[in-house]
Amino acid sequence: MMLTKVYRRQPIGLFLMIYSLFFSMMLTSCDDMLESDGSRQLFNPALDQKTDSVFYAYGIMQAMQQLADQYYYQNELRGDLVTTTDRASVHLRNLGKFTADATNMYDSVYLYYKVINNCNYYLAHRDTTLATGAQNVVCNEYCAVASFRAWTYLQLIRQYGNVPYITEPVTTIAQINANTTMTPYETILAGEAQQLEALKARYNDEQIAVPTFGLDSRDVGALNWGSQNKFINPRKCFVPLNVVLGDIYLELGEYEKAAVCYYQYLRFAGLNGTSNISVNYVKGMSTSYSMYSPIFRDFTEWPVDYNEGKNNSLYMGAPSWINSFQHTSSPGDVITYIPMAVNYTMGKTTDIPAAYGYNYYGTERTSAVETKGQFPFSCPKMETIQIVPSQAYCDSARHAQYYYYTEQVKVSPFNWIVKNEPLGDARAYLISQGEGDYTDCVYAYKPSTAYITLYRNATVWLHLAEAINRMGYPDAAFAVLKNGIHSDLANYRYLEVYQKDEAGNDVLDEQGNKVLDMTQSHIDDKYYLTPESYELLTTRLPFLAQENSDIFKNGATKSFIGIHFHGAGAVEDLYSSYRYATVLHAKIADISDKFNLGLTSYIKEDYINAMEDLLCDEYAMEFAFEGTRYSDLRRLALHKNRAARYAPNFGDIWLSSKLQNNAPGITTQNCYLPYK
Repeated sequence: MMLTKVYRRQPIGLFLMIYSLFFSMMLTSCDDMLESDGSRQLFNPALDQKTDSVFYAYGIMQAMQQLADQYYYQNELRGDLVTTTDRASVHLRNLGKFTADATNMYDSVYLYYKVINNCNYYLAHRDTTLATGAQNVVCNEYCAVASFRAWTYLQLIRQYGNVPYITEPVTTIAQINANTTMTPYETILAGEAQQLEALKARYNDEQIAVPTFGLDSRDVGALNWGSQNKFINPRKCFVPLNVVLGDIYLELGEYEKAAVCYYQYLRFAGLNGTSNISVNYVKGMSTSYSMYSPIFRDFTEWPVDYNEGKNNSLYMGAPSWINSFQHTSSPGDVITYIPMAVNYTMGKTTDIPAAYGYNYYGTERTSAVETKGQFPFSCPKMETIQIVPSQAYCDSARHAQYYYYTEQVKVSPFNWIVKNEPLGDARAYLISQGEGDYTDCVYAYKPSTAYITLYRNATVWLHLAEAINRMGYPDAAFAVLKNGIHSDLANYRYLEVYQKDEAGNDVLDEQGNKVLDMTQSHIDDKYYLTPESYELLTTRLPFLAQENSDIFKNGATKSFIGIHFHGAGAVEDLYSSYRYATVLHAKIADISDKFNLGLTSYIKEDYINAMEDLLCDEYAMEFAFEGTRYSDLRRLALHKNRAARYAPNFGDIWLSSKLQNNAPGITTQNCYLPYK
């Protein structure tokens, strides 16, 4: 291990803090754990001044930048949504085939521990009592650094399983030699959860929120081509404490604790107004998609009653889902990203855009390969593409049902007739085809902007649904996909209201049974939220409680929709055929057939497992090409193993089926990368 000297820096501007400050105090590789460079030593700067820690916070951020490509490739290549081309490097190909060995450039625990050790140093030395007047000026940064460490350990164990658990800064050879014991990953996550819970007990919601440094946006330089500049929002460079804590509990199978953390994050963010917590980024399906995307059918095959003008008019004024992937400091619903430098001279850059055929660091825009798709950020393109959408992704997107309005029913209540056809998932229109000499080139738009997204609002809502589902409330989880969780959800409750006489007693029929009041009851399959789930959402997770009615509501400034709406259209409508019983029964039947389960009648655990598979499908369409897929698959497989509904190792069987095109036989036991 080589110990790198750490220097105190003077204030030199936000951009240089992010892209130039780096305090490295960790091993260069695990093979070097017993080696040192005697010519180097550690110089400990003070952390007892109010201005000191900002440099450390951004030093940690630069360590995150060095981790970014590896984090992304390990998750995306080892998932089922992309595949490598014959132009791909051997490192990317082997990563995707689960054959990466110690020589692979994207297999380095060093990069994870570099972040961790920087965090350890800060947490061990920072004076947390500093204040300006009555205001503590350290707590937000301290919580943010603790969250960074927890997030990094979570990613590390997902890729490597059991690893050394180091919570003190490594600054001496004796410490290096002592840190070789492998710790069960459950123990590591429990330790990180305990640390974050202690901070929650110590500080209030405002004090654990991510630091902002009084800035909303900062120009960090111009790209080499065109006049495009890159901006960052300091707030979005940090991971919210409750979000990562919720993810840790979700990984551990402590589902209610996870759900509570997500609720607490969403409530505070919505109440405080620091970010828009909705996911109302919609765009009607367009027949023009078939002109540039290889996913969609020819527009001549679309239903004759599909009226594009009518359907698109329903979304007038609503921000498009693609806003979440713009080249801007605060794109759409993004909570956290790792922003990379605009060129090699300004800091750490990324290879990810180039792997997808985007010449982000090029100098001649006129040399760009043209594509039929037009997006807000037109990065120069190349014909050399290493990563493309997989056949599994294309098939899932192409065969997806799309729900579209046809005409209004001129009766009360005033509603639309909703039909559905396998037109494809609208989110796949971010996949475009090259033109001219490059018609064989397929470009996935999301990676073109060189922002590596870690969390979006959609992430939190869908992880909340995952937790609620495993708590035993699959219908409440379905609400996240169909309607969104907001005050209007009460209209979708399954209700049995009985007639009363003038004295307030139940009216009985000739057989002595209570008589339903059909004018108030909601008992057909359009209404799906059970009384138990409604109670959950008004008590233990009080999204729908009266005190939160101004936070989780539909309106001009806060609009909530079902996330499946992003790709499938009018799923939220009362008359849509996207209904709980219909969709879940179809999914259960599909699972039973695929895994030869022979299910003829269903119990609640079947609904929970099927709902989880629906969420897995949603993750594929919502988060494809964002660098989360492998971790999502592994986590869901662990849930299924714990539940053991069909077999104690059903999660492993399920995971192997998902990754059969990568490496048949992969399970939660043999999916880890070589530790080096």
